[in-house]
Amino acid sequence: MTQSIPHADTRWPQVVIFDLDGTLIDSAPDIAAAVNAALTDHGIVIDAAAARRFVGDGARKLIERVLDAHDVAATRTEIDALTAAFTACYQDRPCQHSVVFDGAVLALARLRADGRRLAVCTNKPQRIAEHVIAHLGLDHYIDVVIGAGVHPLKPDPAPLRACLAALACDADAALYVGDMGVDREAGHAAGLPVLLAAFGYASAPVAELGADGVLTHWHEMPGAIAALRRSA
Repeated sequence: MTQSIPHADTRWPQVVIFDLDGTLIDSAPDIAAAVNAALTDHGIVIDAAAARRFVGDGARKLIERVLDAHDVAATRTEIDALTAAFTACYQDRPCQHSVVFDGAVLALARLRADGRRLAVCTNKPQRIAEHVIAHLGLDHYIDVVIGAGVHPLKPDPAPLRACLAALACDADAALYVGDMGVDREAGHAAGLPVLLAAFGYASAPVAELGADGVLTHWHEMPGAIAALRRSA
């Protein structure tokens, strides 16, 4: 574990930061639809399952992975244009089929009821992230949203540190929950313990990604926090 956690402090964590896609929500169907709209001239069509394999490192990397998977060569300028087209398509219809994972709302509600402050740190563009969070009703629980646009993308720890700064919280009083290796890297680089969701988008088994704990369902959140306290 990267940070010490006070054994007896039942207030820990005071802040919980969440990734969005693959952690709180399944957004893959809408991402796939936007990819298909942006790449229609290339004859590329992907489904939600493919989108889950390609996401995690921002819009440009998503487009690069889709093109590579379909053996389509593109220049940097072409990738820039396709990334912009994808972002525009996704911004136009960001939440037609996205859903909150089972148990996530109850987990958020319980954390808030216990007096904890909550944040989202995502590689999704800021405006789209805010829209999706509001559309799905998660804005009632989330105090801060940090998306792509100002800070470097995860695994750089800067966006997580921005969440902590916005909530005036030290790293040793916070926990990060994600679903991919990029989340584990970012969280540990920011000095945070990390839980990874096994129901998310990671291509490798999350138990092998070096996190401090694994969630197989959101109802395990209280027990996972208690286990982190005991292992401190």
